[in-house]
Amino acid sequence: MSTTMKDIQSLDILEKSIIRTGKDQLDSTYVNWVSVIETPVESFVRKNELVLTTGVGCAHDPNLFYAFVTDIIHSEASALAIAIGPFVQQIPDSIIVLAKKHNFILLELDWSIRFSDILEKALEYIHETKRRYFDNIEKLRKALLEFILSGKSLDLVAQYVSTTIGHELLIADKRGKIRGKCQTLSDNLQSKWETIIYEQLEQEGIYYDHEHTVNWFEYENGFALQLPIHSSGNIQGYIVVGDFGEEPFDEDEEKQWLLLLEHVTTAVAIHFLHEQAAKEAEWRLRDDFVWELSKGSLHPIEATLSRAKSLGYQLNLPYICLVAKPERVKESFEPMSHVAITFDHWLHECIRLMEEEAESIAKSFALKSMVTYQQEELIIYIEVTHPNTVSQAKTYISKLNKRIYFLFPSLSLTWGIAKQHGYSCFEHGYQEAKRALEIGRKRNGVSSISVFADTTVDRIIESLLKNDEIIDIAHTVLDSLLYYSQEREIDLLHTFMIYHENRGNVSQTARDLNLHRQSLMYRLRKIEALTNCSLDNAEDLFILDLSSRLWVNGMKTKTAE
Repeated sequence: MSTTMKDIQSLDILEKSIIRTGKDQLDSTYVNWVSVIETPVESFVRKNELVLTTGVGCAHDPNLFYAFVTDIIHSEASALAIAIGPFVQQIPDSIIVLAKKHNFILLELDWSIRFSDILEKALEYIHETKRRYFDNIEKLRKALLEFILSGKSLDLVAQYVSTTIGHELLIADKRGKIRGKCQTLSDNLQSKWETIIYEQLEQEGIYYDHEHTVNWFEYENGFALQLPIHSSGNIQGYIVVGDFGEEPFDEDEEKQWLLLLEHVTTAVAIHFLHEQAAKEAEWRLRDDFVWELSKGSLHPIEATLSRAKSLGYQLNLPYICLVAKPERVKESFEPMSHVAITFDHWLHECIRLMEEEAESIAKSFALKSMVTYQQEELIIYIEVTHPNTVSQAKTYISKLNKRIYFLFPSLSLTWGIAKQHGYSCFEHGYQEAKRALEIGRKRNGVSSISVFADTTVDRIIESLLKNDEIIDIAHTVLDSLLYYSQEREIDLLHTFMIYHENRGNVSQTARDLNLHRQSLMYRLRKIEALTNCSLDNAEDLFILDLSSRLWVNGMKTKTAE
């Protein structure tokens, strides 16, 4: 895109010029301007400027001439072209050595060539190159806009841009999923970038602070640059362009590339926004349908099946319901201070990404799914294809948890899995999964996975908590024990629960509680004295176990006298 010294040296007017040094630098040295300079140099020479000179002010003094060339080199000029004639009859060896030392391009010009003609031809070529560059940018901008507005795929966009700029290219969303790529994209560029983006997601999640607009990375074929796609101040995705030589660019060259690629990122950002708007409308319809299905408020079967078909759902398949509750949501948003996004906007996007990932992972297992987010819960129906439905559900949950952790490292999910599964059990399945979630969250804490079939005892205990007579019996057994534990700061109830869990094995219980055997025996005798129950009596053990379970599940204690 920029004019190089090879382009200038190839002009007809310079065909008789002789390259004395820096021949291997012609392709990689850029020229933005041409000037005629005689001593002194001072600040009259700019970077990337081809300098023409006759040496009139310094050729008579070798030291002065050497200093003159040194200043030209230090000014980061593209090259120095010396007219061989009455002032400089031959370039001194010391100058040749100096130029070679700095990999600097040194040309000899025929005295008969007028500098004004060189200036005219060179600047004309530079301006024409820039004009063609901006024409190509405008052509690219119009073509991309046409592609986006006509709904062309990002694969076609990537292919068109790749053909236009002559570099391999891929387009990805902010989750690292490749949405479009050119036909010539090399496997090593794709795999290298996927490794980089997944490491980034694993370390910092989907919302991380971009310190640089352009990120360079090296791969097997050379260097590639990654450019973020911005929309409303947030990252929407990435464009990755490969086939570059050594980085970094010359400053002017980088500006030109960024100007060109800015049109590409803008077009792709529009595509993502259009896609998002269409998805939002579809999501709302699908969310409402799945939520109504969960509540059992869809009755006419013909209308329900017709509506499901229009949304791409198949109700005539066996499903199992999973319910997940996101944990530490506000804590996950706190590190987002560097992102120009409100909590509500972030939460909405977070929910949509979770729904999208839930559907995507179901597809990866070749399963049909229905997903919605309601009342701070992610509700998922996945198709049942395996005899062991719980094992299939847990495998699905494991993969989804990993993806959510990739995108939001501070976020976790607590899960409930229904017992009922099969055909047309959407409402009962949802109620079971929700109960499993609530019980498991209380019993096992956040980030746990609970199955409704395993909550029988907990559901019995919850029912017993409503029975006043049973609660009175539990109070009679536990109040003195709990009061003593509070006064002496010795948790005797916990001691009993570990003892009972170990089926009366004193040695194992002592190890679990990190107690001396005699200390444990003292505690067990104290429990018997305070509760008036014998640990050797099966009925007393039952009453103690039931009472302790009631207390753990929320029974309030009375003040002991």
